[in-house]
Amino acid sequence: MLKGEKAERVLRNAKEMEQHEFRDDFVELGNEINNDWLTARRSNYLYRFLKLDKGDRVLIPKSGELDLCEVTGSPYAYDNPEGIDIGFVVPVRMISTGISRHRYVPADLASKLKYRGTNLYLNDKDKDTIEKMIIKHGNKVPVYDFTPTRESIVKNIHNYLLQLNERHFEELIEAYMVSIGADATEIPSKNSKSQKNNSIADVDVKAAFTTLDIVIYVQAKRHTGKSDGKGIRQLLAYKNEEDSTFEHLEPFKWFITTGKFSENTADIPQDEQGERIRVIQDTEFASMLVDSGFVFNDDIFNKG
Repeated sequence: MLKGEKAERVLRNAKEMEQHEFRDDFVELGNEINNDWLTARRSNYLYRFLKLDKGDRVLIPKSGELDLCEVTGSPYAYDNPEGIDIGFVVPVRMISTGISRHRYVPADLASKLKYRGTNLYLNDKDKDTIEKMIIKHGNKVPVYDFTPTRESIVKNIHNYLLQLNERHFEELIEAYMVSIGADATEIPSKNSKSQKNNSIADVDVKAAFTTLDIVIYVQAKRHTGKSDGKGIRQLLAYKNEEDSTFEHLEPFKWFITTGKFSENTADIPQDEQGERIRVIQDTEFASMLVDSGFVFNDDIFNKG
């Protein structure tokens, strides 16, 4: 342990000298007191420690965990016969303790924490990573939480849907229905009108799930901004099925719009079976595509 004038010499040198100068004097001091612990390599660790100042933050790796503290004063000599190491300490206050490495430490920081030396400077990027880690630790959001990534994927897919023309949007919906188990689908011709339904009646996609004995009728609107109730009225008016593939199946009706529906969904009139029309709006369909594991490929749109 360094005490008295020798300890003050080391403290003074850390404040006044460049690192290479500090190293040379540290090794010289070791020779003077015949202490082979005072090596050039250890001088680097001690120099970084003694350069700590009020407001600096220190990340302390432990077994499976991390602690984060903030320096509250300058380093000083710890003149206690039972002291630790060579007798220098720095006062701190704890900010966060027991941060699980497994749950909250991202890969780039985890890699640096494998460092085997006594201490290590972290750069501004690392500091930003640590700040985010502390917030996630406080909110109990683990580093492997997929939510932000999923939200980004959904947003990108929604933007992709907005680029499609109406026919492509319908073809994508048809492909989605097949992907979730539909065994017969159809995009009715825009020129064909049913003789049994009101002239306003219209569906863009039909999807039969014969094992469930149901058919889903979809009215699709590729809108930005607001979507009005026209699509709802078109679905409500579609009461009679003429195609033998679908006429014996229990109908369910979906209104899919990339816009935001302007009406309260609780106020949507019931269809003839007493079931409310399902409204899928804004980013909801993009979210359904993600959750179903839907595979995007150009073959969806290349049908001759």
